[in-house]
Amino acid sequence: MEELDKERRRLLQREADVERLNTLHHEAVHSGIKLGPRDRLKAAFHLTRAWKTAKKEGMRKEEFQDTVCARLQRNHSNRREFRLSNWTLRNGEDPATQDLMKKYEKKSTPQKALEPYLVGITVAAEHCGTDPDDWKLAMLRELSLWSRKTRQAGVAPPDDRPSETLAILVKALCSDLGDSNRLGDTFDAIQRMSCEWEMFSDQLVATENSNMESVEELLGYMFGECGEPETMFPFPSVPFLNVPYLFARPEVFHLAPEALLRPLDGDHLASGKYLCPGAGVTGEMGGKRHYNIPEDAPGKKAVSGELYWIREIRLCIVPDGRRGFMGAFESRPRVEVRFDDAHEFGGTHHVIGGYDLALERALPTARADDGGPVFPHIRSRNGDFWRVTIPSNSDGSIKVTDEIERAPSWVFDYDPVCAPGAELSDPFLLSYTPASAPYLRYWLTQDWAVTNVSKRANQLIASCPWAPSHNLATAKFDTVWARNLPPLYELNFPDRSNATWIECCLHNGLIKEALQEKIDLLQEQTSRLQADWHAARERNSNALLRRWKSGSEAKDTQE
Repeated sequence: MEELDKERRRLLQREADVERLNTLHHEAVHSGIKLGPRDRLKAAFHLTRAWKTAKKEGMRKEEFQDTVCARLQRNHSNRREFRLSNWTLRNGEDPATQDLMKKYEKKSTPQKALEPYLVGITVAAEHCGTDPDDWKLAMLRELSLWSRKTRQAGVAPPDDRPSETLAILVKALCSDLGDSNRLGDTFDAIQRMSCEWEMFSDQLVATENSNMESVEELLGYMFGECGEPETMFPFPSVPFLNVPYLFARPEVFHLAPEALLRPLDGDHLASGKYLCPGAGVTGEMGGKRHYNIPEDAPGKKAVSGELYWIREIRLCIVPDGRRGFMGAFESRPRVEVRFDDAHEFGGTHHVIGGYDLALERALPTARADDGGPVFPHIRSRNGDFWRVTIPSNSDGSIKVTDEIERAPSWVFDYDPVCAPGAELSDPFLLSYTPASAPYLRYWLTQDWAVTNVSKRANQLIASCPWAPSHNLATAKFDTVWARNLPPLYELNFPDRSNATWIECCLHNGLIKEALQEKIDLLQEQTSRLQADWHAARERNSNALLRRWKSGSEAKDTQE
C-alpha cells in the first residue's frame, strides 16, 4: 500500500512538473525568457548532450538545425537559421564539475534565450524515441528559474504541438512518396529535355523554347516570389486550401462557344488589330487591345455573374537539398466565375487559362491542340467549352457593381509568415514556402472571413477541398472517409477547422492517394515524352548520316 502511495505521489508530482514545464515553454515563446550567466551554461550542457545522443542515433546536423529552426515560434528579426554552435558547449565541458563562468564571461555564446534549448532537446529526444519531457525536466530542474514561484495554471497553456505534429506527418508523407517513387529520377529526366509544364491543363509538353525553371532555381526561390505559371517546374501537388482575395460583380461577362471561335482566331490575330497573345500589357497599347472574343463572335452571350480571385495553397513534393524530399506549399492564382443555373454554362467554374483581372489575355506560350493560343475558358456541365472575358476600360480596369477585397490591394503576399505584407510584383506569379509548422498554422487554423464586411463576409471564407462538405457527394465518402480515422476528439485539431480535415485525410489516406495519382500522371507523361525524344533524336541523327553518305542536301527523316 505504501509503495502504491509513493508511485501515486510520484505520478502526481510529474504531472505538476510537466504542467509547469509547459507554462515555462509558453512564457519562453511569448515573453522571451532569458537565462542568467550560469543557467545558460547548464542549458547548453544539456542540449550538447541531447544532440550527441541524437547524432549517435543517425541524425544529421543539418536535419537537426533545420527542424529546430522550423519549430521556433518566437519571432526574431535577425533569425534566419538555427546554428547549433551558438547553443552548445565544447567537448568535455561540464558546468557541474568545472568552473566555466570566467571562460564564458565575455562571450555571447551559448546564447541566453530559453526556447531554443527546449525545442532542441525536444527534437533530439523525439529522434531517439525518448519522452522529450524527461530530458527537458532534467535540464530545467538544474536552472535557478525552476525554484522561482510561478503562477499555478488551472489548465495547460496553449502550445504548438498540434502544428508541429501535423508538419512532421506531412514531411513524412512527402518524403516517403518521393523516395518510393524515385521522384529524383523523374525530375532529372524532365530537366534533360526541352519541355514545359502547362499548369492549367496539368500537362508536360515538348517545346522549342523551354523557359522552365530548374529545381535548383526554385529551391533558391523558397520564401520569395517565383515566375509565371508556364515557367514553373511540375512538382506533384494537391490543393490544400482556397483563400479568396477578391469578390466582384462585373457589369457584364461575355461568353462564346470555343468550338465556334477557334476557326476564326487565326484570321483575327493575323489582321494586325490586336496585341500579341499573352503580351504583358494591361488594357490598350498603341490603339491595340488583347484578342479574346470579337464583337461579331458567333453565339456570343452577355450575362451577369460573379468573379472570384483566389490564392490556391497546394501541398507539393520537392527535393529537400539533401537527396531526400519534403513538403512545400505552392501558392498559385486561381480564378473562378459563377453564373446563374438557368444558363447552359451555369454554376461555379474554374477559369482555365485565367490569370488577369479582366480575363482577356491568352497564355503567353501554351498552345491548344490546334496550335493556337489558349484563351480563358470554362467547361460547362455537358462538357462544352465557353470562352469568357470581361469588357474592360482602356487602362485594363473593369466596371463592377459590387466588390469586396481582402486588403487594400488584392495582390497576394508571397510569404505571409516571414515577409507579411510583401506582395508579389504581379498577381499571377507563384511562390513557394516550406510546409512547416508556422505555415500550416497560418493557413489552416483560421477561416479567412473578412470581418470588416458584415453583410457579405461569407463571400470571402476559405474553402478546404478535403472537408466533408466537399466530399459528401463523392463515391469514396461512405467507404473511405472513416478508414483508419481516430475519433475527432483524439485528433491534434479537434476543432473542425481546415486543419482538422487535412489531418483526417492524412489518416484515411485520401491525400496520399491524390498525391500518388499526381505522381503517376507526371511519370507517365515524362516517360512518353522521353520515349518520343529518344526516337526522334535517333531518327534525325540517322537521317543526317544518310544525307552525308548520299551527298544530298535534301532533308531526310525516314527511319
